[in-house]
Amino acid sequence: MSTRAIDLPAAAARPRGQLRAARLIVGQFVVVLTVLAVWVLLEKFLGAGSGLAFTVVGQMLLGVSTLTVMGWAAWGIRWQKAVLLLLAVVADAGLISGSPALTRAGDRLFFQTRRSRLETFSRDIVDYGRIHQMSDGTRSFTELNGVLVTRSATEATIGSSSTPRRPLEEVLARDAIAAQRYEEFRRRLQDLKLTQFDAKPGYVAFLYDGMLDNLEGYLLVRPGGSPPALRSTLFGATLVSLEPIGDGWYRFTTT
Repeated sequence: MSTRAIDLPAAAARPRGQLRAARLIVGQFVVVLTVLAVWVLLEKFLGAGSGLAFTVVGQMLLGVSTLTVMGWAAWGIRWQKAVLLLLAVVADAGLISGSPALTRAGDRLFFQTRRSRLETFSRDIVDYGRIHQMSDGTRSFTELNGVLVTRSATEATIGSSSTPRRPLEEVLARDAIAAQRYEEFRRRLQDLKLTQFDAKPGYVAFLYDGMLDNLEGYLLVRPGGSPPALRSTLFGATLVSLEPIGDGWYRFTTT
């Protein structure tokens, strides 16, 4: 048997192994890029912390994935590898530059999937009339009609030097609010992934979330009403933008 016959299988195995490696390298990059694009698009559905997580974790994953492609391309450079590396760099730049557009699209999708429920909720808030402001109770503080409340009377700080907190039952009784209706509204806020609402004579505003006073949310102008003026106070922060999104709805941000 000739030596050449023995070497043929090994020579044929090398291209197959290189092809498998190329598929793995390119495949992992495509998967990472797709996952990150979907992450940006669905950021609001994932919760307020997902934006920060993307900045920290998402960008790190993109960097590692791109460096993997670069390392593979640098090992035995060929024109095909150079083209793939160029495409990877272009894709990275596209994701980074296109993130604002993906975020806006995700925001519209988030709102549209909740629009009918928000309109029904707004009507119920106005019709009930006894709860004009409340939070969902999942943060470090819970508000009801302008008062910080606590479910435990022992945690109340009435008369102390710290921020006053009143027992929830006391505020419910003060404003003649049915406990069942309060819990219903709280659950509806949580189901909508919103944290607070504030009903005024001219509008009903729903808060999504934000960092410190950089807040965002949605606002429905009531029939015959008008939206709040820019630079006025909304959810304890300064209103800086009102973007009409149709049929009396606005998207707002504060600073």
